[in-house]
Amino acid sequence: MKHVERFLSPQARTRPRWRRYVSESLLSTGGVALVTGLIAVAHLYPRVPTISLVYLIVVLAVASTRGLYAAILASLLAFLAFDFFFVPPPDTFIVAKFEDLLTLVVLLAAAITTGQLASALRRSAEEARSRERELRILYEQAQELAALQERQRLARELHDSVSQALYGMSLGAHTIREALESSELEQAMASTEYVIALAEAGLVEMRALIFELRP
Repeated sequence: MKHVERFLSPQARTRPRWRRYVSESLLSTGGVALVTGLIAVAHLYPRVPTISLVYLIVVLAVASTRGLYAAILASLLAFLAFDFFFVPPPDTFIVAKFEDLLTLVVLLAAAITTGQLASALRRSAEEARSRERELRILYEQAQELAALQERQRLARELHDSVSQALYGMSLGAHTIREALESSELEQAMASTEYVIALAEAGLVEMRALIFELRP
C-alpha cells in the first residue's frame, strides 16, 4: 500500500484515504463504462479487432492525473469489461486467446509506466517549487544582510568623518568665543577659518553619503 501511495499526487495524499480510493474507483469505473458503452453502441467489435486499445485512453488519463492505483484499477476493469461483454462466448470471463492476455499486459504496462512517469514529474515539480522557495528566502536574507552591512558602513563613515568634523567645529567655536572675550582678534579669525574649513569638509562628506544612499 505504501508503494502505491508513493505515486500519488500531494493533493491526493492530503485527502482522507477512503475518499481518495472511492473517488478514484468511481472515476476509473466511469471511464471504462463510457468506453464500453461506445464500443457496444457503435458495434465496433469485432469489426475493429484492436478496438480494445481504446481503453488505453482511460488508462493513460487516470494514470497521469490520479495515480497508480486508479490506473491499475482501470486496466483490470477494462480487461474484464471487454472480455465479459465482447469476447466470445459473451457474458463470461473465459480467456480463450493469447491476444486477450496480451491486451491486459499492454494495459497494465501502460498504467504502471505512465503512473510512474507522472509521479516523477509531480515530484520534480514539487522539488522545483521547494528550491524556488528556498532561493527566494536566501535572496531575501541576502538583501537584509546587505542592507545591514550598508547601514553599519554608513554609521562608521558618519562617525569617522561628519561626527569628527562637528566635534572640531564645536571646539573651534569655543576657541573663537574665548578669543573674542580676550580681544584676541587674530586668534578669533584663525579659529573662524578653521571652523569654516571643517564645515565645508563636513558638507562634502554629507553630500557623498547622500549620493551613496540613492538607488
